Formats: sequence, structure tokens, C-alpha cells
Amino acid sequence: DVVVGDACVRGITGFDREAAYAGMVKHAHTPGDPAGNYGRLGIEDYLAKGYVPADKFTHATSRTLDYAYDDFCLSQVAEALGRHKDVEAYRRRALNYRHVYDPGVGFMRGRNADGGWQEPFDEFAWGDPYIEGGAWQSTWAVQHDPAGLIALMGGPEKVVQKLDRMLAQPPTFHVGTYGQEIHEMTEMARAPFGQYAHSNQPVHHVLFLYAAAGRPDKTQHWVRRIMDTYYTPDSLPGDEDNGEMCSWYVLNALGFYPLTPGHPSFVFSSPLFRAVRVHLANGKTLTITAEHNAPENVYVQRLAVNGRPHDKLWIAHDDLARGGHLQFTMGDQPLEKDYSRQPDALPPSLSPYEG
Repeated sequence: DVVVGDACVRGITGFDREAAYAGMVKHAHTPGDPAGNYGRLGIEDYLAKGYVPADKFTHATSRTLDYAYDDFCLSQVAEALGRHKDVEAYRRRALNYRHVYDPGVGFMRGRNADGGWQEPFDEFAWGDPYIEGGAWQSTWAVQHDPAGLIALMGGPEKVVQKLDRMLAQPPTFHVGTYGQEIHEMTEMARAPFGQYAHSNQPVHHVLFLYAAAGRPDKTQHWVRRIMDTYYTPDSLPGDEDNGEMCSWYVLNALGFYPLTPGHPSFVFSSPLFRAVRVHLANGKTLTITAEHNAPENVYVQRLAVNGRPHDKLWIAHDDLARGGHLQFTMGDQPLEKDYSRQPDALPPSLSPYEG
């Protein structure tokens, strides 16, 4: 769903979008088999209750979050095809992530069929309602609606504080329903980044939620730390599934990353090089320069696109695809700026479409 959605919004052609959409719709409404060969396991409850019950299905919370994000991507394909009623229906479903957030504990967690929360709750336990992670790794999986997630969690300041805690916490894990230490647990524990388990998919977008909360300096700081610490000639941070670990590095080395695959945008991070030329498939060239870039100068002070100041924390895909010059000016101190006064500077989110 995400791959097709991303292809549609970024103008990638050469495949039958109608056939792809028909397959996505069928998948999104077909009860799945436990082996995961087709459909969505627990879809009946997801449609009726807005979530997959944890007392009926494994990995229920992760399924709910995945299905909500998939539904957003379905809405993006529907919009590209002019199916406006479908757009509205799937965007409503994309808000279902709200049903598995418990403000009492501050995490996404397992919810039973009767509406009650799964007990007991252990923020460090892996498995059961989650997959290849626990509450700290899974709670953030709302790539399509960062503004909605931030509001749900109490606002930007509280989200920034929680992200700080995630990175500062000891890398504690309880094996939970896995019953043994799996390699993702080992990889998280060996790294100096607390509960931020960069070795696996669920947190690849998490550092960019700082920018969504108006703190791009923290995104820039931690992205550069991850690149410098994890990616060396002697190490690679974890599952290189479909090239994901190295693509994360390449994109951030250029200075941007897609917080929301399925939306045609990139959020700025901290470019690694002083100058890069990207030769695009359309024959154009994107030149990226980072004046004063150095190991200690990780913070973006100014940004210009083709000579014009760019005040947003993100850039549209088309603006990069046209080629031109993306010019960073770097420094060793965070840029102090109140982005709450400029909400359009924050990364795009589903929330503005609500209603």
C-alpha cells in the first residue's frame, strides 16, 4: 500500500494504477489468514471497532497502526484516480490509530474486544500486541499524521520530552511473548541510544517527529549522531531489508528524509557533505551545498532553494525533482525559532484534511 501510494504521489508511472488500486482495496477488506498470505487479519473488528483487539489477534496494536497508515496510502491513490468518496472513507479510517492510544500510560497499547486495556502493561516488554518491538518502539508509528499524534500525546513540548526520554532511557528490554532474546533486542542494547532501536523498521521515522514538533535542531543533532556512530566501515546497524538501512543513510547524508512515504515531501535533516550533485532520471541535476559544514557544525542556520530563502522544515518532491540548487548554511549552535507561529513550516499531516 505504501509503495503504490508513494509512487502515485511522486509521479512514478509505467504501471497500471487502476489494477494496483483494485488489489489494494481487495486486500484492505478481505479477512486475512493467520499465515499472512493475504488480506488483513482482524479486519472485521478493525472496521467495526476502529482497532484490532489484542485478546483475539497477535500483534494487534501494530496491526491497527499499520492498517491506519495503509488506509492513508489508499486514500492517496484514490485521490490520484479521482475517487473522491473513497478518499474521504479511507482518510477517516486512517485516524483509527487514536483508538489504541492510552493517555493513562502515554503509549499505544493492546486493547481488548470489550474496549478495556490489556493488562498488565509493561513499557519494556516486546511482542504480544507489538511486533519486533515494544511500546517505546511502536507508539510513534503514525507517519501519516504527525500533527494528530502530537496533539494526542499532549502537545509539542510533551512529545519532545518523551522523545528525549526515549533516547536517554537505558536500553532495557523484556523478552515478553517472544520468550527469548531476538536479534533486534540485542542490536538495540548494544547501541548508545536508549530505546531508539535504529536497527529495525518501526523507528526509522522517529527522529523527524522532533521537526514535526517544532524542534528541527534535535532532528539534526540526532540524525548526525546516528550517521556518525552506526554507519562505519566496521558496522551496519541492523536489518538491511530491501536496502532500508543504507537508503536511510544516503537520504540523510543528502540532508532530507521522507517522514511520510505516501506524501510527496521530504523533511530536512543534517547534510553530511559540503557539496553533492544528484543526476536525476529526468536529465536534470540537483546540486546540494552545505556552507561551513563540519563534524561540529550539524545545525542548519539558513536554507535557500535556487537562491530564495526557504523557511519551511520540509520541501515538496517536485521542487527537488526539478533540479536546481539546495543551499544549506551550517553552524555549531541550534537556530532559535518559534515554529508555532508558522504552522505551515511544519511537515504535512493528515489532520488538516480531517472533516
